Amino acid sequence: MLKSSTKIRPFDYCAACTFYLGAIVVTLLCQAVAGFTAAALSSSYPDISSNGLFSTAFMIVIQAANLAFIFSYRKLYGYRFDCGTLTRRGDKKLDWRTIVLPVIAGVLIMLAMYLPTVWYGYFTQYALGISPEVGNVDVSSAGAKIMIVVASVFMAPVFEETIYRGVLYNGLRKRFTFIKAVALCALSFMLMHMSPMQVVFQFAIGFLCAAVMEKTDSLLPCVILHATANSLALIMQLTSLADVLNGFLAFLTGNITAAVFITLALAVAGIGALFVLVRYGLGKKPEPQRDEIQSETSTEVRDQITAEARGKDGTMRYCIAIGISAILFVINLVTVTVS
Repeated sequence: MLKSSTKIRPFDYCAACTFYLGAIVVTLLCQAVAGFTAAALSSSYPDISSNGLFSTAFMIVIQAANLAFIFSYRKLYGYRFDCGTLTRRGDKKLDWRTIVLPVIAGVLIMLAMYLPTVWYGYFTQYALGISPEVGNVDVSSAGAKIMIVVASVFMAPVFEETIYRGVLYNGLRKRFTFIKAVALCALSFMLMHMSPMQVVFQFAIGFLCAAVMEKTDSLLPCVILHATANSLALIMQLTSLADVLNGFLAFLTGNITAAVFITLALAVAGIGALFVLVRYGLGKKPEPQRDEIQSETSTEVRDQITAEARGKDGTMRYCIAIGISAILFVINLVTVTVS
């Protein structure tokens, strides 16, 4: 039986990749449980797989499983987060910028990526034959609305940011440059959702949240940004704003020239504003702690060899995790294409 470690240490690259692999396995197990449950209930409830209450309850189950995994892994192996939670490491005072600016960033990323996401959806619909309704959750009932808000606005931002920015990104950053670490983290986050219809938006959110982690060294602004983006997505889906946006899209689809210029203008303006916000508004970039060991003595040489071996193990585990996600992503893509 595993016992909790008495030595508390930060996640290094290998530990972060192992943690990421464990999180993917937990997600797979939850999906398997949901699949078996839906199959067992299909005779009594033929529409169980498209039932909004079942789908939103499953979203909560996944996030609860993420919470259990995060707590259990840290308890068993004695790791701590290599970043701040509410503030930067070492800071005792909460900076207003870590609350206000992520909200603005969440609005800007939705502004910049809304139309590219829509056009990508149209491309998949006409080029691959994927219905635009694929991946949509029926939230017509009050219970489904409540559960999707709880899962998307309160639970997912906290637990997913803990896994993908608090642990994985900081681990990747100890081995790779900023651009490589951000891109790998965004790719991992995108594939984790295993949704062919959301790749543009999920990659953009993953990239931006990793950049915010780089600048702030704190989970709080990443959580706020993620929650803001999810909240806006739900507002666009569940309120009368959906009718306004549908009318706007109908106008754009009938005016290709206007669609191109408006899409480019919003994307450039939003991304430009995000660059300025992250680059100059979130404070001084902390210096990342790297895994590399420079050594001269025999003990230090041995430590360096050990670190290199752990680095190779971490890369292998990262590749396994992202490979599993990619395979399931492709399976989902093929499934929705042929169905």
